[in-house]
Amino acid sequence: MATQYDPAAGCWRGPDRPPVLNPAANLGQVLLNVLERAGPKPAQLNADTGYAMSGDDLRRRAVRFARRLIGPDRCQQGDVVALMARNSDDVAPVVLGCFLAGVTVSTLDPSFGVEEVEHLLRLTRPRNVIADADALPVVYEAAGRIGLLLAAQPYVLLGEPSAQCLPVADVTAVETDDEDGFVPAYRGDSTTLAAVIVCSSGTTGLPKAVRISHAQLIGPYQRISQLDRGDTILCFSTLYWISGWQMLMTGLLNGIRRVITTRPATAQLAIELCNRHQVTLLLVTPTMASDIVRTLEASAERLPSIKLFAVGGSTVSKRLREDINQRVLVAGRGRSLVGYGTSETGNIAYELLVRDDSVGFLLPGVTAKITAEDGRPLGPNETGELLVRPAHPFLGYHGDVPATEATLAADGYVRTGDIARFDADGYLYLVDRKREIFKYDGFQIAPAELEDTIAELPGVRYVAVVGLPDPARPYNELATALVVREPYESAGAPTERQVVEHCARTPDGRARPAHKWLRGGVIFVDQLPMTASGKVRRAGAKQLAASRWNPSGPHSSG
Repeated sequence: MATQYDPAAGCWRGPDRPPVLNPAANLGQVLLNVLERAGPKPAQLNADTGYAMSGDDLRRRAVRFARRLIGPDRCQQGDVVALMARNSDDVAPVVLGCFLAGVTVSTLDPSFGVEEVEHLLRLTRPRNVIADADALPVVYEAAGRIGLLLAAQPYVLLGEPSAQCLPVADVTAVETDDEDGFVPAYRGDSTTLAAVIVCSSGTTGLPKAVRISHAQLIGPYQRISQLDRGDTILCFSTLYWISGWQMLMTGLLNGIRRVITTRPATAQLAIELCNRHQVTLLLVTPTMASDIVRTLEASAERLPSIKLFAVGGSTVSKRLREDINQRVLVAGRGRSLVGYGTSETGNIAYELLVRDDSVGFLLPGVTAKITAEDGRPLGPNETGELLVRPAHPFLGYHGDVPATEATLAADGYVRTGDIARFDADGYLYLVDRKREIFKYDGFQIAPAELEDTIAELPGVRYVAVVGLPDPARPYNELATALVVREPYESAGAPTERQVVEHCARTPDGRARPAHKWLRGGVIFVDQLPMTASGKVRRAGAKQLAASRWNPSGPHSSG
């Protein structure tokens, strides 16, 4: 699985391993074939109600919904349908039905307000909406602001529908003729046919609508190792997030049961569901992982069923990985797994072999290069922007040609905006987001590096580092830490001076580089601004820091 460096081309390549399933086929064709073979085996389990949906049931519900879209709704290939829903029973049948009908699914998170929904509706201009009942008023208001008229009757997944809406359950529960003989139409080249529109996470600004092809959702997700048919997956992400799609595809294409819930994600709920349903693959954000560690530590319990505790979505510190392995999992059975990917590229690297703070080796079919600011390719142990060419590049940003041209190069490489390096053995290391790097006296400062340093201190629960302009020298930005401490009654909650000193000097007293000191100081807060998936919103964190900052505080360290 090692990554190989090609010095002549100045790039790194993952293993040459063709996909198990055929990316040239459309998703509907592939998924129906897999579900036919799954038969009565449970495809998903609703942890809220106890209802287990078999592969057969999911397949037939999808066919019923597809026939509704093709028939009374008169949807055409390429039409966009917006989905704004929690993870309830009929979400998977609905999206599969859309694939069968040639309809593109654009996903929104049910936590979004009117402004966020308006922004995404303006980009995607959907023909119709499928949503939970409590999300529909937000959709209607947002659509009204931009003059968007829905061409068909909206569908409701959860909650009491109004007279103008049609419950999805009424469509998927009623049998139609010859469901087992349904043959989906071939919709064209899967490498250029859009299956879903997901969004960049929006941690640094308004999200962009990422068009993902059928091929991009087929190729990477069937495994030939690591997982088996007796496994169970838990991931709280809705289908707004690429992680939600990744786990849906992993479950469906491998015949593995997924546990779903509409309840808000908490550490206590994750632990409860893992133990009750014998979850073997758990995917969470670093924030959630940290909360699970602390919750289990207080009770001295573990998660004995977990084989893979996967963490992704933002930087994962070495300390957190060690805490998961030592305090959450059972030695010899489970291990933590750090993954790295983007909405545009899908999965890029997995930490299959552990080395320091690396995110591991490139996955099969993935090519990458590190470039300097002038575009020149860099070699091993040189830091620059990471460009990635997956086997099937994304199809651009919906409704945003300039952003597409700025991100997707002509040769298929995607500019990730991440600062990274490869070592001589092909391990990939992430340094920071290019847009989050700031400077002091000409030196670059990577927030993630300082955040990892601060996270070493006992009593630090969450941390985000931002740069604030120096009042005396505005061209400099001062590293400033927002810190959420463990409860104040906990022993060892750090003071501002302790955090500042820890960033200025190593535990044995040696000085760290002066440009990385916390010259903006430390601001203790009750919580950090987060996205719905548990990532820190950098723009929000910077605004919070600026509103609470005291430039005359005790920030420097001599």
